[in-house]
Amino acid sequence: MKTTLNVNKSAGTSTAHFKLQCSSCDEHVKSVRREFSNQAWAALVAWQEISSMAVDEPICNDCYFNFRDVLIDRADEMRILSANTASASVSHATAVGARA
Repeated sequence: MKTTLNVNKSAGTSTAHFKLQCSSCDEHVKSVRREFSNQAWAALVAWQEISSMAVDEPICNDCYFNFRDVLIDRADEMRILSANTASASVSHATAVGARA
């Protein structure tokens, strides 16, 4: 039984999503949509910590703290990924600019 409740804030800029089942572990507990960066979600998927189907979906507290711990433990890998992504973007922009 998956129950979802969407709550819109008065300004319309924020929506909280709640479910009675975790999108990651499928436990029947209150779950909330958590704010991770796109880079953090991508890393969790790449490390096979979470299914791509569960990204940006409500997760339980246990999964949230587990993912948070994984991201902290693997912060060095995240920095390397960020540096490589930034370098690739700069190289691509330079190559495109040179052709113009």
